[in-house]
Amino acid sequence: MRNANLFLCSAVAGVFFIAACGGAQPTTKSAATAASSVASSSASSAPSAMPSASASASSSAQQPTPPVADFSGPMTPIVATTMTADLQAIGLDAKTLPALARLEPEKLRKVMRTFTKSLGMKCGDCHNESDFSAPTPMKKIASHMWDDYVRALAMNDGSPIYCDTCHQGRRKLLDRHDKKALGKWMDANFVSKLTRRDKKDHGCETCHGDPFEGQILAAWTK
Repeated sequence: MRNANLFLCSAVAGVFFIAACGGAQPTTKSAATAASSVASSSASSAPSAMPSASASASSSAQQPTPPVADFSGPMTPIVATTMTADLQAIGLDAKTLPALARLEPEKLRKVMRTFTKSLGMKCGDCHNESDFSAPTPMKKIASHMWDDYVRALAMNDGSPIYCDTCHQGRRKLLDRHDKKALGKWMDANFVSKLTRRDKKDHGCETCHGDPFEGQILAAWTK
């Protein structure tokens, strides 16, 4: 069983945690394409001397989020959460967290601060800052991470896990340069150190499902 888990983890090491742990980034134009576009635009019409403030703001708002550099370096072993006291201060028990969608607005805002602390991210990395209530791919991923992982899994000794269990202050945590090494690390940490709170058998399929879905985060954002 363990060999099967290791094989599956290694096979999908390049796609596991696509967004939160090294996610796919927005497609950007190549330099040649961008230059051609600019040249074509210049030939068709002369630019105004000074763009309006509204036009500048609109253009700025439509810019894609700059891609986050791939993580490279030692992958830190997962640990029980250190955010227990932070959650208690909000009135939550790390071992019996409610579904994210059921949190009262005031508690939810405080929980969001634990997200930024655990992942080293800013509010705008997940939210549309012009409309914080608008759905975004990263908000969908965060909701699944909370409900499917944080609430459903624990360390083998029963200690609670949280966002910082894996991320530990970093948005990305998986070094994908050596797929075999990554597969072994995932088996040693995501499989061997965790258990399901429902007492069912735990393996790669806990996260990836059966039949196996390699690109789980991409599936969540559809």
